[in-house]
Amino acid sequence: MNFFKHLGGYLAFLVSLFVLPLALFLQFSPYKEPRITYVFLICLFASQYAYYQEKKYRKKIENSVRDVLKQEFDRLPSRKEIIQRSDRIVQGRGICIIITALLIIGLMIVYKAF
Repeated sequence: MNFFKHLGGYLAFLVSLFVLPLALFLQFSPYKEPRITYVFLICLFASQYAYYQEKKYRKKIENSVRDVLKQEFDRLPSRKEIIQRSDRIVQGRGICIIITALLIIGLMIVYKAF
């Protein structure tokens, strides 16, 4: 459960940082700039490239993953179990980025901003 709570928070962060401002701009701005959606997509992927360091993130979450698995299994988890859960969390972050990009593309379609 903690796994989905963490990824839900990350997805909410990405949506509030990229999708919501774009939607507000497309809805209420008197300026019609169709390339703004591409700017948001580029910023999304550039920010993930700049700030998404997988090795550092894996080390950062390793202790919390161990604690969560220890609570779930009522025993000390093996190294393989910790690595598998960490892999799922890292993959989940990638999926959150893809979902955010698809939401931006959806806004492009709805507002016909190509």
